Amino acid sequence: MILILADSTDPWATLVHREAQRKSGDVIWVEPLRLLDKILLNWSVEAGDAVVPGSLDIDGRTIPLKDLTGMFARLPFPLRLDLDGLSDADAQYVTKEATAAWLAFLNAMPCSVVNRPMPGGRPTLLSGSPMLATLARDHGFLLPASHCTSSQTDALQQFKAWGESAYLKPLGSVEPGQFLYVHDGVEQIRRVMEQQAVSLQTVPPGQQATVYVAGERVVATVLRSAEPVTQPMEVPSAHVAQCLGLVRALGLTFAECQIVINPDGGVYCLDVSSAPNFWRCPQDAQQKIVEHLLEHLSKLRSLSHHDSSHGADGRSSARERVCPTRSPER
Repeated sequence: MILILADSTDPWATLVHREAQRKSGDVIWVEPLRLLDKILLNWSVEAGDAVVPGSLDIDGRTIPLKDLTGMFARLPFPLRLDLDGLSDADAQYVTKEATAAWLAFLNAMPCSVVNRPMPGGRPTLLSGSPMLATLARDHGFLLPASHCTSSQTDALQQFKAWGESAYLKPLGSVEPGQFLYVHDGVEQIRRVMEQQAVSLQTVPPGQQATVYVAGERVVATVLRSAEPVTQPMEVPSAHVAQCLGLVRALGLTFAECQIVINPDGGVYCLDVSSAPNFWRCPQDAQQKIVEHLLEHLSKLRSLSHHDSSHGADGRSSARERVCPTRSPER
């Protein structure tokens, strides 16, 4: 059984759901707003056997937790719930309690959770965290110069100082950033910074590539240039292994990496996003990604094979049912 937790407008969830229905039909989709209305969670938080006791009641159907093979979790945290009729104080309380319960539940399940959420949110900038920067370097990546700012004037000056070429990402966003060029960089900086602060990174000279990871493998790579490129291609196998290793070390099973391969063979990592951009992904690559996501979600796993914030297995013992979920910052 696969459980999808995502908005009805989520394109990745739509394709995974459609493919799961076509192949087996053993899939249920619940929108985040309806979590409290649609799902009754019967879950005992206790040490026990490898099988997690309990069940989910969804629209009157009881699903034992041991039958879940995977969850495609596209939930916002804190949760956004339909709490019409409650006072502000009560709504805040219910939201906090529900958020804590679902964070704990998604981190305790032995099945694959794509992507397993982290309390406090997931750091998004490798260069902004000493621990993540070290992790990237341990996997063979170089990191470009970066600059974080909430000042539009400052950002525009930095963009011009770097020759009007940069990679821009709103601070805190789990979605991929965007490459800025001479013809649109100023406009894009002004547009994005109307809403929030940003990180700017230099774009080193070399071949730009977007690498998509789904499940246990790199599914597709797309070479980039100033012009749109729609043909998925391969980067050298060593760079593929670097991307896969870093993504897994970050506790992700679905990710989009932005890299630049220098003429001398060095590889810069600009971004690892836990929310790959569907609309910028070529259509044939989309199909490969969905097929591998479904394959990953359909496998029944033991505790020793689940994903976590510390790689392939975050638990120190096979007898632990609830692992401490720590931010990489701690």
